[in-house]
Amino acid sequence: MRNRSLSIAVSLIGALLTAGCSTFGPGFEPVAKIPKGMAVIYIYRAPEFGGEALSYDVKAHDTVVTTLRNGGYYPYVVTPGQVELWARTASRQSSYRHTSPTPERADVDLLRLKHIDDAAKSAVTIDVKAGQVYYVKGEAGIRYFVGRPRLRMVSREQGESEIKQCKLIPEETHQARE
Repeated sequence: MRNRSLSIAVSLIGALLTAGCSTFGPGFEPVAKIPKGMAVIYIYRAPEFGGEALSYDVKAHDTVVTTLRNGGYYPYVVTPGQVELWARTASRQSSYRHTSPTPERADVDLLRLKHIDDAAKSAVTIDVKAGQVYYVKGEAGIRYFVGRPRLRMVSREQGESEIKQCKLIPEETHQARE
């Protein structure tokens, strides 16, 4: 009897923990009807073993569009024109310097910081046309013990194939972070 009670308790705790960690909605569903004069960019990250450790914000301008997690997708409805989506997981500020550098040294330090920031940032620019559908695939890598995002445009065929494995990232996920 005691083993059975212990087994039920462990199962219940496991179910509660799993439910609490779930941040995704239903499986992939295409946008039923693209609003007139708009387009859809599906931002997704195909599920990978061990990919749960890294999530990152995908931004347009300086506004968070979604927080991209392993196995998630988000339909971003946009107006036509140039749209730059970008993500960054690590950024170093110049706070590591404790003394004021000489003017010549400051330029070198700023260039080094820009290089570090650029290495930690991934961006994709799309010339969006009304009524069209685009796919941006997010990936994650590790470099110097820091997770690095990678965003890239993929073909419609590849996007449609891979996004079927993904689940919707709810809007409240990114709204709560803004």
